[in-house]
Order: sequence, then structure tokens, then C-alpha cells
Amino acid sequence: MTKPPAEFLRATKRLGARVATLRREHGLTQDQLAAITGISRNQIQNIENNRNNSRDPKTGKFGVANPGLETIFRLAKALDVDAVDLIGKG
Repeated sequence: MTKPPAEFLRATKRLGARVATLRREHGLTQDQLAAITGISRNQIQNIENNRNNSRDPKTGKFGVANPGLETIFRLAKALDVDAVDLIGKG
């Protein structure tokens, strides 16, 4: 696996942290957010923890989160924020 650029890693970490924070502020569990968005709870958990289910064959470590734009927009709508606010600088 090729190591992603630093900006990508910062954006995925920010996305995960923002989703988790906003989800809690809205009083939602991961299961409830999954039901609202149609995104699996496992994927929400992976986004919040900045990982995906693929593993580096050499190290065995999980890959970093890489949700698609549709997923980001669904999360933003459910959490009542603009999509850019989930990954923007801050």
C-alpha cells in the first residue's frame, strides 16, 4: 500500500472526528445514524476511527478511511451541516 499524502490523512482524521462529535451532539448512536443515512454502522464506525476494512499485506494494519462523496453528503445532511464543514480546515 502506498502511504497517502499528509493532507489526505488530515482530512480523513478531521472527517472522522467531526462525524463522531456531531453524531453525539445530535444524541445519535452509530446505529441510529446508520438508519437515517442508509450507511452501514460498520462504515460509520470505520469513518469515525479513520480506517477501512482493507489491510496492508505487510503490516496487517487497516487502511485509512476513504468514503465516497455520496457518503459524505448523506452524513452532512443527517448531521445538519454542509459537506465541506466535515472535511474543511478547522
